[in-house]
Amino acid sequence: MKKIISIAIALICSWAAFAEDAASWSSPSLKAIDFGIGIPVECYDLQAAGLNLHLGFDRSYPLNERLAVGFYLSAAGGFMGAFDQSVRYDNYHSVLQFNAGLLVEFGDLNKQPYILAVSPCTGFGLVDMDMVLPLEIRFGRMLSQHWYLTGGLTYGISLANETRYWEPAIHIGYNFGH
Repeated sequence: MKKIISIAIALICSWAAFAEDAASWSSPSLKAIDFGIGIPVECYDLQAAGLNLHLGFDRSYPLNERLAVGFYLSAAGGFMGAFDQSVRYDNYHSVLQFNAGLLVEFGDLNKQPYILAVSPCTGFGLVDMDMVLPLEIRFGRMLSQHWYLTGGLTYGISLANETRYWEPAIHIGYNFGH
């Protein structure tokens, strides 16, 4: 129940962040939406690979001209297909995932800072109806004042110890705040 309340509060705060006056910040801040694509691979039980689409919200608040701290929310969904298609049933598996984590921008915030994001099992996922806790790390950089690119790696920790789920992904984002 505490996780649901925390997620609801984060969603409300992120929705309200778009209503802020951008002129009130003296330093640049990250208020962005990102889109991504990932390739989930499971080689233990299901022995499958597939495709995930990601949609996320990234927000950071500047502490000084070289450091900003915030959070990110990310949702993903897709499928995996079994490597061995000789079995008549159960060849395709669904993948759903939701992450919430810490986001840090470092470097000169007025130019092209680096972005580091970590989700230490603060989320949930389903891989063929097996509950997993996603451990994710993302690293990237601002390409311009508005566009940025991050690459990430997610490992799904299976609660039933049935799957071992890896997903490399790439995200491109657009920053609305500056």
